[in-house]
Amino acid sequence: MEEVVPLKEEDLFPCPFYDRRWVQILRLVALPLILYLCDIISDVLLAVQYYSSGETVWSSWTVGVVFSSFIIMNVSSAWLNRNEAIAKPPMNRRGWCLLYLLQMGIFLEYGDLFVKLWRREFIRVRGVSVLKNMYNLPILHMMGAMLQSIPQLCLQICIFATTGQKISVLKMIAMALSLLSAVKAAVVLLYYTSSLMVEKLTGGLVARVVLVIIWKLIEISARALAIGLFASAFKEWVVVPIGVHWLTMMFVTFCTDEEDQGCVEVFFSGLAMALDTATTIKTLDHKRRFWLNTVLTLVGNVAMVSVWVSQRAGKDWFDMPALMYVVFGSVMGAVIGVVEMVIRGEITCCSDDTEDYENANVITANKDQEDGENPSDAEEEEDTV
Repeated sequence: MEEVVPLKEEDLFPCPFYDRRWVQILRLVALPLILYLCDIISDVLLAVQYYSSGETVWSSWTVGVVFSSFIIMNVSSAWLNRNEAIAKPPMNRRGWCLLYLLQMGIFLEYGDLFVKLWRREFIRVRGVSVLKNMYNLPILHMMGAMLQSIPQLCLQICIFATTGQKISVLKMIAMALSLLSAVKAAVVLLYYTSSLMVEKLTGGLVARVVLVIIWKLIEISARALAIGLFASAFKEWVVVPIGVHWLTMMFVTFCTDEEDQGCVEVFFSGLAMALDTATTIKTLDHKRRFWLNTVLTLVGNVAMVSVWVSQRAGKDWFDMPALMYVVFGSVMGAVIGVVEMVIRGEITCCSDDTEDYENANVITANKDQEDGENPSDAEEEEDTV
């Protein structure tokens, strides 16, 4: 049962500078909101640039990715806050619904977070100081990364490889912001859904967060590059390797996890596995699924970019550098992922024989302890012999 109680000032903020009100508002509200707005605005401006140059197809794809993800994120925000909306007075509820119809859901989330930070409305949940509904924004931004940032990055890579046009400054900025938004969303979601959140601010914590940032930067960029290049040559056939990856993960999850066999569980497992086809998040909690997802990602990336290079036959200067980066990034992403699993304790460095030996020692020690507690039983066994 979750314990929800107000906290004292000294319990909440052990680090004077890091936990100051303005620092928390800056790192939790201002900077993430600015990055989100810059990502959207740059993509819209890029769509306008495509339209001005007569490339209406690329303009439609670019702006379509932006607005479809924007609508889905607002609908999801309304669903996450449905219980709070029911508790509101009728007049406030109508205003709340109107704002969501105007696609202002994300801004309502940030406004609510700002008010809670300003009022210091922290609670204790399982021994950790948190804000109420603090998981809403990490979930929504990860959804935005899956629906906008990563697809937009893949799309712009596809456009460049297809047209061979010189990359404009605006396109470079838009691609950099898309990659940065996706990495930030993945790192923040991992932070709030792992043991990182409960650790104190130390050099070790900072080093581990930096490792996760480097991991996600390499992993997402290599994955997006492989998908974008493959799509430039084979168009809609890009769904085949991604679909095979997702179906394989779903099949293994359904066959090995009895708790994920209900309709609702299968639906949410499907969403989680779709997320992991782009970047490893959910499978970090399951060793077998992690290994499978890592192998599928590595093989899929290398296969897609290899087929793309063979089909082009060295047509452009960037063919071999792209192949080398995808292979290097995929291998490095897998290696850092294994390191993260070891740090989490999901993968041990001991061999199976060592584990069996340790288990046997534990069983023997337990039996000796039981014999010590029941000497009469041990004497009876000796007399029988």
